[in-house]
Amino acid sequence: MNTTPAPRHNRRLLVVIILLVMASFGCTSVGRLIVAPTPTPTPTPPATLRPTNTATPTSTITPTPSFTPSPIVTATPTAPPLTPTPTASIAPAPRARATRGGVNVRSGPGILFTRIGVLQQGQVYDIVGANPEGTWWKLCCIDGGREGWVRADLIEISGPLDQVPVFTINTPTPRPTPTATPIPPTPTPVPAFYRGIGPIFMPTNNSWVTVWGKVYGGVGEGYPIAGYRLQIRRKGGGIAATSEPSRPVFEWSAPEGDEYGNRVQYNVKLELFNPGINTWELYLIDAAGRIQSPIIEFTTSPDNPNKEIHVGFLARQ
Repeated sequence: MNTTPAPRHNRRLLVVIILLVMASFGCTSVGRLIVAPTPTPTPTPPATLRPTNTATPTSTITPTPSFTPSPIVTATPTAPPLTPTPTASIAPAPRARATRGGVNVRSGPGILFTRIGVLQQGQVYDIVGANPEGTWWKLCCIDGGREGWVRADLIEISGPLDQVPVFTINTPTPRPTPTATPIPPTPTPVPAFYRGIGPIFMPTNNSWVTVWGKVYGGVGEGYPIAGYRLQIRRKGGGIAATSEPSRPVFEWSAPEGDEYGNRVQYNVKLELFNPGINTWELYLIDAAGRIQSPIIEFTTSPDNPNKEIHVGFLARQ
């Protein structure tokens, strides 16, 4: 019986052979390394620098501000501007200045009223009233606060007159002179004017009567007085003609020169047409129709050429 293990011996032999083969390869490589010549190094070209790309700056994104809600403002109501109240302008008070000295001041608007004082030239007073005809003015304050009336043509007026109150005062009746007769006589009113010029009768070729009247005050040529009328009535009959009111300025009846006819100064004119053969009465009246002058009597006829009459009525003071 064979008990020797053959396989283990074969394994060892195989290992020895492999080692020998490997040793043989190793020696050959070493010899090659020693015998081979040293290679000549090839010069390395200098490195070319490439430009480095510069990074393009990236745009910075600006952050969008977040929306912050604004507080709601409640409007406070504003009061409307105050409109200034217009200040009423005070009109100057009407005033009167005496244009001459020795002007009578009376207790009422007429020469029949009692004289209560006298104005001197240049004195100035407030106008506080007037009569309806505007021929007398009530002044204040005279002789320590008294009010009195002065004729309009004797003073100079300034200021507005539209607010001046108007007073209607009855003319006093003069006291009759006591007599033995139980019935007192009827008093005759004193005229406000007396005859200062004429009458002067002048010839004309006209068939009608023309009266050139001068209503004035003062001395000499005087100054014109407005507001009075000429009136003609048939003697013993009715009124035949009445003029327009006298004007506050004088005029001439004709231009200068003999060829123009009669030339006289006047401020009131009256014409009487178809006078015929009659006797007439001429006089001056106030705005109420009362006679304020002496009565002038004259006659007319076809063969009487004196049909222009010049007469002047001078105011009493």
